[in-house]
Amino acid sequence: MKPSPFRQGRLSLLLTLLFASAATNAWAQEQSADTENSADTAAIENITVRAKAAKAISEATNSYQRDRVNLGLLGRQNAFNTPITVVNYDEKAFADKQPRNMVDAIAKTDASVMAFGGESNTLQGLYVRGLQLDARQFSVNGLAGMYSAYSSPTSNVGAAQLIKGASSATVGMDPEGAVGAAVNIETKKAPDEGVYNLGLGVFGKNRWQPSIDIGHRFGEDKQFGVRFNGKYRDGDTMRRHNSEKTSEASINLDYRGEQFQASVDAAYHKRDTQGGRARVHDIQLHGFKLPAAPDGKTNLVPAWQRQANEDKTVQFTFDWLPSDWVAVSGGVGHMESRYWGNFSQIQILDTAGNYRNGNYNANRGRWQVQGAQPIDFRSRTTSANLKARGYFQTGPVSHNWSAAFDYVKRSRDHDSGTRVDSNLMTGLNIYNPKLPSTPKLAPVDTQGVDVTYAAPSLAIADTLGLMDEKLRVTLGGRFQWIKQTDHNAKQSASANRFSPMLAVAWIPRSDWVVYGNYLEDLEPGAVDDDGNMSQPRVSKQMELGVRKNWGNVVTTANVYQITRPTYWRAAGTYNGVAHIAGESQGKERNRGIELNAYANLLDKTLRPSIGVSYIKHDLINSPSFTGELISGTQVSSPRMIAKAGIEWDTPFAKGLTLNAGVQHYGRSYQDHAKTHAFSSYTLVDAGAKYAVKMRNGNTLTLRGGVDNLFNKKYWEVQRGQYDRSFALVGLPRTFWLKADYNF
Repeated sequence: MKPSPFRQGRLSLLLTLLFASAATNAWAQEQSADTENSADTAAIENITVRAKAAKAISEATNSYQRDRVNLGLLGRQNAFNTPITVVNYDEKAFADKQPRNMVDAIAKTDASVMAFGGESNTLQGLYVRGLQLDARQFSVNGLAGMYSAYSSPTSNVGAAQLIKGASSATVGMDPEGAVGAAVNIETKKAPDEGVYNLGLGVFGKNRWQPSIDIGHRFGEDKQFGVRFNGKYRDGDTMRRHNSEKTSEASINLDYRGEQFQASVDAAYHKRDTQGGRARVHDIQLHGFKLPAAPDGKTNLVPAWQRQANEDKTVQFTFDWLPSDWVAVSGGVGHMESRYWGNFSQIQILDTAGNYRNGNYNANRGRWQVQGAQPIDFRSRTTSANLKARGYFQTGPVSHNWSAAFDYVKRSRDHDSGTRVDSNLMTGLNIYNPKLPSTPKLAPVDTQGVDVTYAAPSLAIADTLGLMDEKLRVTLGGRFQWIKQTDHNAKQSASANRFSPMLAVAWIPRSDWVVYGNYLEDLEPGAVDDDGNMSQPRVSKQMELGVRKNWGNVVTTANVYQITRPTYWRAAGTYNGVAHIAGESQGKERNRGIELNAYANLLDKTLRPSIGVSYIKHDLINSPSFTGELISGTQVSSPRMIAKAGIEWDTPFAKGLTLNAGVQHYGRSYQDHAKTHAFSSYTLVDAGAKYAVKMRNGNTLTLRGGVDNLFNKKYWEVQRGQYDRSFALVGLPRTFWLKADYNF
């Protein structure tokens, strides 16, 4: 008999009373049992052969990427052998890069990713394979929606798993829909050796960041652990009239026994910015090419335009091994989020760069001058899941089965106030803006969105191991319910759908994997005047890929196609045919190729990496923001993105590592007809790390770097729903320095 796959890994965390009342209220999605996949637990004579691939990615990336990934329903698997494209960034990657937020860290590394927001804005998220994924749609320890509603903190991030492509079947559907990718954060836990770190950093002119990271394990077998992380950053950025104050704190308590593990996570995050959200709006309607970007130090909005966001999160997770062949895991969590302040939109008036605060009113069909509007947005998310995984054999075929019930509920309450004087920001120029003084802002006194979303789901899957585990076929799917309640209209609507999943991995040798998958994503359908919700909009992905371990080099290649339904923004009539808001019409189609290589050369002292992504992102008979049917190129979507990095452990100074990174974003377009284009641009970062052992045995690590080394002037492009294109002034050259003392 084969050894139990569940004995070989580590099971995560939670508490059992979790689901005493969960049938009526909450379930959730949590990280599955840390089980080895069947390829790693094949016959004993194969174990040493397959070990060559077991740590392929972590060795090639110097542990910046982990080999074990959490695929939700499918549990933990070896990243090299998975039938889905996924990368897992380790805590070490964040420490060495010292990103001010998580989305910027991922976007600097992966060629299929662009960040929106990040340090240059208050709203944050990712474009993965050309499709948008908001930070509120990220998961934490497998629990959906537990990360941050409007920001992307880093202090408690132990690992960040980016699962590319449609993921409703594997990780469940966000209540508001998520397409093209999923991100799961694993929180920091105390290691066996403990961690005792005090840090101090400075970014740009005077933005200081003290930090603390303390972790320790207790008990005869170190079964109890506690880890606390705190970070505070305050000061001016390199952009004029722009400053931030960020506070982050988190604590993890965990217990790990032989058959049961559980943990509790609590986190707090607040970011307060002045002079933020300077976004040029709806450039697809400008009618001329956007003028060249100004210097990155230029701020297009005054300091009194400010926004703050705050998150408070608590969650529990567990893993339990009742027998050698079955594992049970689950979790429950709750997050309270708030986003408040004021902001206005920017309209550029001509190619000379004159601008004003303006917004396109689609209902009236014209641009209008609009002042800054005060807002107060609140959201509450409850997330839970219960999951079981097991293993059995039928003749020559092995079965790794999974079943999960997930539940996510989110309430959004958006209030606003009267806009200030519309003429405050007129007659300005992007190359020398003379910004107005602080006006008197109105109170927040008008009820806006007041909606509750609920998304319970039930998923099953079975991975069949054939041909002595050289062929693994995963069959399964998820049945998803969706319910939406509009408290303003006193109206509820619901719908449901089953999303199938097919994934295949062929492993002819331990150093070579060929894989393919068909997966789907879901978004809520339209709700008519009678409160009926149409079937969820279905995005479909087909993907083929190959991974090869050449020893000290790992290469990957994949091709994919994602089709996503598009829909009408507002009710109306087009060519004599009536439609309602949210009704499906046309589609957008993404076809792409991704190539990546990681290496660890010269006795593991030189580590280059490179990634190239080509995306053809088209709109086909799709409604525009202004209500016409259009076909053409999706806006703000570069065809070509390339990213490369290198690290070198110098032979002339022990403990000194030099590094550099390059990001290239190809040309994209302001409008679907490709009349006007955003120029391509390339950014270069450089840095160094120096670690020295002190006489008392403690370690001092100095890290420093320069972002945007050549001070490139560029527009950071973004995209909204439909064919809307936006732009932010790219960040200027920024120096940073961080010292960590480990005792």
